Amino acid sequence: MRISTEWLREYVALPSPDELAHVFEMAGIGVEDHEGELFSLEVTSNRGDWLSAIGLAREIGAMTDHLMRVPAPTLSETGEPIQGRVQVEIENGDDCPRYVARLIENVKIGPSPEWMQHRLEQCGMRPINNIVDVTNYVMLETGQPLHAFDADKIVDKHITVRRAHPGERITTLDGVEHTLNEEVLLITGRDRPLAAAGIMGGLDSEVTESTRNILLESAHFDPLRVQRGKRKLGFGTEASRRFERWVDPNGTLRAADRAAQLLQECAGGTVAQGAIDRYVKPMSDAVVNLRPARCNAVLGLRLSTQAIITVLERLGLRVQRLSEENLQVSAPTWRRDITREIDLIEEVARVHGYDHIPTTLPRGVNIGAGRALSQRLEEQARSALVRCGLTEIVTYTLQSAAAVERAGLLSNDSVTSAIKLRNPISEDYTQLRTSLIPSLLETLATNARYRVQLFELGKVYLPRDDGSVETVKEQPNECRRIAIGLLDAPVPRWQKGAPEMDFFFLKGVVEQLLHALGTPAPQYQASQQSPFHPGRCASLSLDGQDLGVLGEVHPAIAEGYGLKHRAYLATLEFDALVRHISLIKAYTPLMRFPAIERDLALVLRAEVPAGTVQTVLRNAAGSLLESIEVFDVYSGSPIEAGFKSVALALRFRATDRTLTDAEVESTMHQIQAAATRELNAQLRT
Repeated sequence: MRISTEWLREYVALPSPDELAHVFEMAGIGVEDHEGELFSLEVTSNRGDWLSAIGLAREIGAMTDHLMRVPAPTLSETGEPIQGRVQVEIENGDDCPRYVARLIENVKIGPSPEWMQHRLEQCGMRPINNIVDVTNYVMLETGQPLHAFDADKIVDKHITVRRAHPGERITTLDGVEHTLNEEVLLITGRDRPLAAAGIMGGLDSEVTESTRNILLESAHFDPLRVQRGKRKLGFGTEASRRFERWVDPNGTLRAADRAAQLLQECAGGTVAQGAIDRYVKPMSDAVVNLRPARCNAVLGLRLSTQAIITVLERLGLRVQRLSEENLQVSAPTWRRDITREIDLIEEVARVHGYDHIPTTLPRGVNIGAGRALSQRLEEQARSALVRCGLTEIVTYTLQSAAAVERAGLLSNDSVTSAIKLRNPISEDYTQLRTSLIPSLLETLATNARYRVQLFELGKVYLPRDDGSVETVKEQPNECRRIAIGLLDAPVPRWQKGAPEMDFFFLKGVVEQLLHALGTPAPQYQASQQSPFHPGRCASLSLDGQDLGVLGEVHPAIAEGYGLKHRAYLATLEFDALVRHISLIKAYTPLMRFPAIERDLALVLRAEVPAGTVQTVLRNAAGSLLESIEVFDVYSGSPIEAGFKSVALALRFRATDRTLTDAEVESTMHQIQAAATRELNAQLRT
């Protein structure tokens, strides 16, 4: 909203521009910038009345304790009565509670006065002609959008406000034809649509240089209906911006009178006597009770009852003192945001001044102090991943089906059966996310020039077991997950020596995370899942329960995101992981007896996983085997094709004595026998 102090000064006394900027900020109106007398303001979505010069002047008067003056419209109705000459029919009072029409005849189309053009340009609007400029001027002045029809282009001057029929078409003033559905509210004549209600007029009823008679519309449309119509048409206007925030239904007639007055002055015309006013669903002021004692308790103030009444009356609210302990406040229809006692308390705080509210420390003991267990575990997980050099990201909980398809997750039923939004904000955010992978890949693609290490700990939303995904009556299943993403881009010169980003680096990060959380070592199994490379992917589990998957991104998926370097992903079920965390820390004394180490190299078939080798050897060795690690895997000459050599480092130790060579050799024989028997392996010498 752009406005000049020259305009505002017509209604209320103003301080200096710098002081006025402070007044706006204290009122809750954002000041984007101001150059001398011209202000660019950012208005909150619940205060449609601030999108007008009168609304801003009313707020300035309340904040500075100055009276606001708005003269009533004065017009000369010298034409024939409008009754019987114009008909207005409203099909649904919820969509259009009120519709006012005025008829101005014998106008002369031309440029508007220079003072009006100047003010429109200051507000960022282009002057067009005296008819259109008057409607825009009154909209900026009162906050009420208006529309001027060429009355001679409307058959029988009969107006109907109704929903569009599926497939119905309208060509708007910008020359674009739109195919409509029942979400769009229309202003129609007997033979065709005339305008998209609250958004834009139609080309067929446009005011042109040959127009002589004007049918002026001033109406109140349902904000939700205007929002849905705007989304269907694919664009918004200054009018829709105001209607979707709420326009005062009891100000439509006054705005129509003000516009008729200006049309008479700027275009010469004769105003027909009376107006067509269809108020099918009258709206009254909201009545809210306020307890002064409660107001002071919430704000930490000691305002008298009369001081509170004075503040509220400065805002244009009507206050009736029921008793010293209770006030009855009537909020006019232009203040739709006031519905509860706490709303009135907020108004008192705003006008009295937040800087006048004292700062106090909370009293008593907070029995809920400290973080919950789930929060502490999340913090441990984040801290562990940050120590590994990863950066945390936070992405949207909404995604689109196209994003899921791009990530190659269409084969996953739990991912594709996402919960759809009935009223999505855009095509990119149409459903609740069921995986963290699409947004993680998008982030990697955004930073594709750099070597990045990212993670996200967030929730995914899965439908209930009944499969109800289109219309879910119950809350969805919320599952916490951890997703890790690595991109092996070249490092800058000053980072030479940085470790290579590969599958085993990712595996190390996952194991560091599990170690920090105190979980047992997981079991790995070769896996084939999308969007991973089929030969470089593994699933991991604990005690037979799946925990997640990690691996290299499939080259085709990486190419689709424009990733020129190898990317690696891991996704873990955090809720499942938590169930394996023991909060009891067991003390383990330092070992008193030395360990004995042995190396073992086995030749076995190439498809046998190294994890299987470790499991077999550990079971055969018993309690004397303290650790077993793979330190080399080799294939090639002189190893036979289809086979590989796996070299392992084994450490033996007893907790109650020093082991002898004979004990270790006996255990080694058991290990070799198990490897031959269960893995068909041969000892490499």
